[in-house]
Amino acid sequence: MATSSSSVTVELLERTDVYVVATWRRLMLLVWRAQASVAGVERSRALFQSFAERQPGGAVFLVVVPSQRTGPPDEQTRAAMQRAASAPGGYLRGIATLIEAEGFIAASVRALMMRLQAGGTQVPAPNIFRTPAEVATWAAAVLQDREVTPEKLAEVIRVAREG
Repeated sequence: MATSSSSVTVELLERTDVYVVATWRRLMLLVWRAQASVAGVERSRALFQSFAERQPGGAVFLVVVPSQRTGPPDEQTRAAMQRAASAPGGYLRGIATLIEAEGFIAASVRALMMRLQAGGTQVPAPNIFRTPAEVATWAAAVLQDREVTPEKLAEVIRVAREG
């Protein structure tokens, strides 16, 4: 289902009370609405594979952890994240996590995500960001896509979250 604002059109692939999986351009977003779950990780992995295989030059996967949900994932979810990071295939151009929170808990979650992403055998280097602007700059360079701007990516995240 496509949803749009005045500046972006976002394809919502799956929406639950816990997460939203959406695509825009050559980016897939897993936007958490509640505590990370095994189901969200596994579904987004399956959806990413089919999406990215259809993208010329591959795609980027972005996980968005909102400021109000920065607790670390449970053991089962961490294991699912590790499995997802272990065999992404040749279509993954990059993976990033946007943690919108600040402070000690957010720093701990960032450190945990770095370890999880770094544990994948074929995954590009982990990228942990604090703002949509940082993510947009990175993604635009990785995808060589000038349409990925800080303003548009922030709007994509907003539209997906509200989806």
